[in-house]
Amino acid sequence: MHYSKKALLNKYYLFLLLLAILLIAATLRSPITSVGPLIPFFRGELEASNAVIGLINTLPLLAFGLFSPFVPRLSSKFGMEFTLLIAMIFLSIGVFIRASGGIELLLFGTLLTGMAIAVGNILMPGLIKSTFPYRMGLMTGLYSVSMNLFGALASGISVPIASIAVFDWRNAMQIWSILSLAAVIVLLLRLPMMRSGEKKVFVNVKSQPSKAIFKSKIAWAVTFFMGLQSLIPYSLFTWLPDIFLAKGFDESEAGWLIAIYQFGLIPTTFIAPILAGRMQNQRLIGCSAGLLFFFGLLGVAFTSTHLIIVFLILAGIGAGTAFSVAMMFFVLRTNSAMESAQLSGMAQSIGYMVASTGPLFLGTIAEKTGGWAVPFAILMAVALCIAFLGLIAGKDEKVSFESNKEAAVK
Repeated sequence: MHYSKKALLNKYYLFLLLLAILLIAATLRSPITSVGPLIPFFRGELEASNAVIGLINTLPLLAFGLFSPFVPRLSSKFGMEFTLLIAMIFLSIGVFIRASGGIELLLFGTLLTGMAIAVGNILMPGLIKSTFPYRMGLMTGLYSVSMNLFGALASGISVPIASIAVFDWRNAMQIWSILSLAAVIVLLLRLPMMRSGEKKVFVNVKSQPSKAIFKSKIAWAVTFFMGLQSLIPYSLFTWLPDIFLAKGFDESEAGWLIAIYQFGLIPTTFIAPILAGRMQNQRLIGCSAGLLFFFGLLGVAFTSTHLIIVFLILAGIGAGTAFSVAMMFFVLRTNSAMESAQLSGMAQSIGYMVASTGPLFLGTIAEKTGGWAVPFAILMAVALCIAFLGLIAGKDEKVSFESNKEAAVK
């Protein structure tokens, strides 16, 4: 079959965009999930308390919440792809420098990493929607699989890397900057397309959320669903190593057990958005995600043998389903790309602020109570809240972006 030069060039740039999406997705979890298994390696060296350890995974979530509202403004000015290019450069710097010094540099690099990841969190759904409007479920699934696959690998191989004679925990943490550097290279190859006038803009600055959205019960249900389904995984990324060590597993086993939990996410992050997109409403799948979380956490709390793998996979399936459904809510509960962007901005900024309370709060509770029973009880209560919110957010009902007065005028 004969293709014109222009058609081949378009296919080349489309391939680069697909590769960029997969690489950027790979950077959105791995810099964070690589830290938890390494905590036993650097806790003593850096003289870090539970509060400081909790802060390490709280800072990215705070950055997600605080920096997310500014991302649409940056995207409107520079375009999505160029904004992502700058974010990947800063992510590479943040991932590298956080393991280059003491606790202060670790915290600063972590904050920089969180700000860069916030750009990816906000822009990726919009980039997928604008480029693959008829393959939203499939592309969201591929994006989620890449994110969780590399997140799982980062958990599993960070300790083995740190245990190599010529490496240490710093190298094991820094090595994940390779993914963001690869994303930078691919996006640089797309620069001619970015300059050609086909600049993809996420959302116009004037289209920030109206006051009406904050009066919508569905919008708040989506927001808290988003926040609470993030709170559990990020709390687990931080504290599962300590929990496993307390149960008698060693550091290497702890790292692979966290990886197994994340491998449980991978099939559902691909399947769940496709299923959700075909359902008339998403109440069943939204509620099921919370219940899977609950029973998985219940089993992890009371199991100290390798049977714990079954419950980790169950919790992982719940996490993968909840995340995918949360992403789909931004599209399914709105009528346009602009409304989707507004709901995404509200849910991710407020939601991640809610999620940021998890790692630090649960670590403090564990320190005060001398164990993990109370933190697990809190997480299971959160899981039940997710199930309840899934019933509300999953209704076949659109978010209202107009006040009653505006609607009356129309």
